[in-house]
Formats: sequence, C-alpha cells, structure tokens
Amino acid sequence: MAAETDTSGWEMTRAEFAQYGGITVMIPAAIVIAVWLWYSNPRALRAWIITVGATYSLVALSKLLFKGWGLAFQHVDIAVLSGHAMNTCLMVTVGSSLVARQFNPALRWPAALVGVVASLGFSAYCVAPYIHPLNEALAGAALGVGAGIAFLWCIEASPIKLPASFIGAGLGVLLACAFLPKYNAELLLNRVAITLSGAEQAHQVPSWRSDATLRKAE
Repeated sequence: MAAETDTSGWEMTRAEFAQYGGITVMIPAAIVIAVWLWYSNPRALRAWIITVGATYSLVALSKLLFKGWGLAFQHVDIAVLSGHAMNTCLMVTVGSSLVARQFNPALRWPAALVGVVASLGFSAYCVAPYIHPLNEALAGAALGVGAGIAFLWCIEASPIKLPASFIGAGLGVLLACAFLPKYNAELLLNRVAITLSGAEQAHQVPSWRSDATLRKAE
C-alpha cells in the first residue's frame, strides 16, 4: 500500500511539473531571452524572433490541421506536435547557453548540451504521458532542440554580453511566473480550427487511439 502511494505521489508530481512547460512560463522565458538579446545584440534578437515564430507556427499548424480536419501522422502515432516539449527544449537549451557564456564562453556548448539532456528528460518523463503521448512529446522536443541548436549556431560569432543584474532579473521574472496559475492555448486553437474548417467540433483524440482503447476495453 505504501509503495502504491509513493508511486501515485511521484506520478502526480510529474504531471504537475509538466505544466511548467506551458505558455504561462515559457512565453515569459522567450520574452526574457528577447530582452537579453535586445540589450546585447539586435542581430541576435532578429534571429531569435524568427526562431520562436517558426517553431510556434509549426506547433500551431499541426494542432489546427488535426483539430480542424483530423489530419495527423498515424503511422508514427503523432496527431500534433507537443508545444510543452518544444517550448521547454528551445528555452532551456538557449537560455542555459546564453547564461553560461557570460561566465565563460567556452561553456556555451557544454551548457547547451546539459540543457538538451535535461529538457529531453522532462519531455519524456513529464510531458509524456500526462499531456501528450511519448511520440508527440519527442516530436515537439526534436523541434525545440533543433531550433535551439540552429539559433545558437547562427549567433556563434555574435558578441553577447549581459550584466549580472539582467540575468538575475530575468530569472526572477521566470520564478514569479512559475507561481502563477497555468494556462494553455487549447481553447483558442479549438475555436480557430472550427472557424477555419467549418467542423461542428474540434477533433480531440485520434481515431486510431480511440479504436485501440475500445479494443482493450472489450
């Protein structure tokens, strides 16, 4: 009984922890990084805006196509790209590297690697299975990691210098956001998908998963 309670408590903790990958924390993280870059290097800021815009657009597109028309990648068990996993992998990878290079530029890529490993673990053990199935979480994570590495490579030669006060203030903002109620954009995406597709209601669960659940129940 005690073992079952411990397991249940750990699973609840993972499910709650997964919410920190949502927009309540990660959009402020993107803004904090943008402010850092605006202060230190406008060229890097432009690259960051393009990176964030492209990744968010791909996640949103995948969700609109599924919610509105039911379009998905059944052969790999992916209905949508996980925004929680994408957000976490992108922000943690880039943020870790930017902070590390302020102390020692040689640490920028090792720090990025640590961020990649940590955020992949978060995606695989927290986002999945509580918010998305594993394949969707890993697909979103791959997008976030790829975009983060591409961005860091793009600004490799750019000087990025930040006062310690800027770093501390940014981390303080993120800490404050972590205590706010967690929100997501699913209701908004549902409405947009219905409006664009003309469907009566948004698709929520892929048909092949519903069929599999029914077969198990039988």
